[in-house]
Amino acid sequence: MIAHPQIVFGLLMGAVAALVSVIFWVIPNWSRQEIFFAVTVAPRFRDSSEAAHILRGYRVQALAHVAISFALILLGTLEQRALPLILGILWLVFGPLVAMARAHKKVLPHAVAHSTIREASLEPRSIQLPGGWLLQFGPLAMLAIVAIYLSLHWAQIPDKFPVHWGLSGKPNGWSVRTPRGVYGPLLFGGALVIGISVLAYSYSHLVRRVPVPAAPAMRDYPHRIAVLLLGVEYFIAAMFSLVGLLPLTGSPGAAPILILAGAILAAAFFLGRWVSHAQDNLPHAMGLAGDGTPDSCWKLGLFYFNPDDAALFVEKRIGFGYTINFARPGAWVILALTLLVPLGLAALTIFQRRP
Repeated sequence: MIAHPQIVFGLLMGAVAALVSVIFWVIPNWSRQEIFFAVTVAPRFRDSSEAAHILRGYRVQALAHVAISFALILLGTLEQRALPLILGILWLVFGPLVAMARAHKKVLPHAVAHSTIREASLEPRSIQLPGGWLLQFGPLAMLAIVAIYLSLHWAQIPDKFPVHWGLSGKPNGWSVRTPRGVYGPLLFGGALVIGISVLAYSYSHLVRRVPVPAAPAMRDYPHRIAVLLLGVEYFIAAMFSLVGLLPLTGSPGAAPILILAGAILAAAFFLGRWVSHAQDNLPHAMGLAGDGTPDSCWKLGLFYFNPDDAALFVEKRIGFGYTINFARPGAWVILALTLLVPLGLAALTIFQRRP
């Protein structure tokens, strides 16, 4: 049983709120120098007083939305009320997006003509994922080792075991010793890892690259995104490995939770800086204005819809990484798989719980 669970929960929620606040605070800077809130602007516009005013207004609104959302989440959790909890989660998702959309609208009058030149590299596109297949297989190997360990200690698993604990430290969710009940979290984690691996592999084939002359392989932006995704795979594998061991270990206690929260904060900060630094090197490398996509095809500055663009993945204009071209049929297949597979597996895991 966790000692002082309210304090542990408060510290954990505070760490998550701090992480979310930092992300929304710095995310406008994670874009090309001539892209500001998804609008193509003059390179020096970011240094202007008008840009500073827009950025300051966005940050105030985004942090206010984060504060409101976490207040609702805390209220719903502590009072065990579903409505504030659901509203808080929805507010956290859509509130800062509204702030971004408002900032995007304010920047539009300062837009400049984007480059219509398309650049293509004649060099063969590398399909090698970071670390090769051996390192890529690591997350699945972690989950497989836990599954083997559970099978070897099957007799030690109780017929009924807790899988969730309330703020009082008492278990309020149970599972039973069946293949689905024991191995379900590991299968769920494995499906997530495979999905992210497929996404990383797709990036290596289907994204539009902007060539950077004489750039070392490690400074290649798609490569850094693939490394970031590999880190996410290992984190997911570690998390679900710990969850998979619950039938034998019981409550994990406070220390692993706090250590995990600290590791998430540190890893998110350093990986985010590392990936965004690669994107900072792309502006002006080829003498282009913007990223080669028209501003009119970015809906609210967040969603890319361009039937005339054959690319399935394009660089995000807010934040780092890639987004899909919603005008391509394949984008909706990817979106459906991204949503349906995890939801289906989660529903299967919840269904096998016993009160």
